[in-house]
Amino acid sequence: MGDDFFMRIAFLSWEALYGMQVGGLAVHITKMAEALSKLGHEVHIFTRMAPGQSAYDKINEVHYHRCPFDLNPDFIQEMNNMSRSFAWHLFREEHEHGRFDVIHGHDWHIVNGLAEIKHRLNRSVLWTVHSTEFGRCGNKFSGGISEHIRGIEFYGTYISKKIVACSNAMKEEAKWLYRVPEEKLAVVENGIDAKEYEGTVDPGSIKNKYGIGPVDPTILFVGRMAYQKGPDLLVDAIPQILRNNSQARFVFVGDGYMRSWVEQKSWWNGVAHATRFLGYLPRSDLLALYKSAEAVAIPSRNEPFGLVVLEAWASCKPVVATNIGGPGELVEHEKDGFKVYLNPNSIAWGVSQILQDNDRAVRMGINGRIKVEEKYSWLHKAKQLSAVYEQTIRA
Repeated sequence: MGDDFFMRIAFLSWEALYGMQVGGLAVHITKMAEALSKLGHEVHIFTRMAPGQSAYDKINEVHYHRCPFDLNPDFIQEMNNMSRSFAWHLFREEHEHGRFDVIHGHDWHIVNGLAEIKHRLNRSVLWTVHSTEFGRCGNKFSGGISEHIRGIEFYGTYISKKIVACSNAMKEEAKWLYRVPEEKLAVVENGIDAKEYEGTVDPGSIKNKYGIGPVDPTILFVGRMAYQKGPDLLVDAIPQILRNNSQARFVFVGDGYMRSWVEQKSWWNGVAHATRFLGYLPRSDLLALYKSAEAVAIPSRNEPFGLVVLEAWASCKPVVATNIGGPGELVEHEKDGFKVYLNPNSIAWGVSQILQDNDRAVRMGINGRIKVEEKYSWLHKAKQLSAVYEQTIRA
């Protein structure tokens, strides 16, 4: 085994860029699959079908199997229907074109399908935990559907021969929550295609599009409007920031159940004039905002990895990130960003540090760009994942 050991790999994921996209998992699935393909592996993605899409495509040398299934008002049951569909289509693909060397599921949505594949084919499976329900709830053990999802996540750790975590913090969280032994875990971080963030824009015209002055310093938040991501903490930090930087503006990109409440909170705090809530944006508009902002804020209460950190750095922007999870591992304090504590006062301090010294902020953004080019290319991460596959097959 080694560089000439090529594998037939199956990914199971409820989202992909050329299927249905929900969040950052779609980027990970698609880009990792393409990078594995560049290494010579044959990669198939079993995922959902968006309206107007065909059941099968080959895109950038990756095979896409878009699997129909019955919808259901019960989300857990709908994910079970989806998982069974993924398993059935994988069985058919193997019957027609041969055995997969690696069967790798991603996140909790596909765990029951992964179990069906394992038991019917008597095969080893791998599973990546990209986040936990405990973390998505803001480090809380919520009841109801959340309790059910935690049970599915535990089952995923139980049935898998190898569990891949996206950061050391995620690995430790999985060990603690689900009592996973160390030898069953591997860490493969996310990557990024830095070339997608090249090119220039006119920051003034981009800011003007959103009613922001051309020289107004702008802080960007990108993520789900959810408790886990901490948009409310950033809104609570804004009054303190504005005392010394009255022209600062804060742009929130993303949607979620907290959006209306966070927007209302900006009015309660008297800072609505300094905020822009844009919801979901097309990729091209988001990239333009990354390039136009002075910095990116990541005030998360729980962050398994922090792909936004890499996106900011790829855009040559420094970050202000809470010192937890993935960002706590990624960010080098005062070199490519500021690590802050999980409270509005500390977040306000970090943002104010960025705004008071533009030259330093620019240098920090450049340091981040150098880091993503040297350590976080998808090809580099695909080589790491290939090594995990080979180790798992040998064991």
